[in-house]
Amino acid sequence: MLREPPYDGSGGNDGSGSDRAPSIADVLRAALTPIAGQIDVAFIYGPLARGAIKPHGDVDVMIIGRAIAYAEVIPHFIAAAKYLGRSINPSVYCADEWKRKLVQGNRVILAVMQQPKIFVIGSTERIPQAS
Repeated sequence: MLREPPYDGSGGNDGSGSDRAPSIADVLRAALTPIAGQIDVAFIYGPLARGAIKPHGDVDVMIIGRAIAYAEVIPHFIAAAKYLGRSINPSVYCADEWKRKLVQGNRVILAVMQQPKIFVIGSTERIPQAS
């Protein structure tokens, strides 16, 4: 049985060391492990992060990194989506593009910044800020 992710920012690690089922964040973290070196931060956002849990709702994932492309991410989510029984919708940005969109006042990026997040890789401090 799959656990829903925690909503306290702990990113799926409850620290108990128990053999409980993985959370959605745990499954995504495992899927991204092969390319984790290219990722500065990855987090779940949208309805799932806000706690609006639907049994088969989509999982929105923001990935910000260095020299990473959407096409590099998708293959890693195929098995994870099948395991979760949910579609995974990644948004992928290089850090420079993310910063540029922040400076330009991109409404989507600004809205995501204000929303709750469940961190899969990294933490709030790793999200690139406008210079």
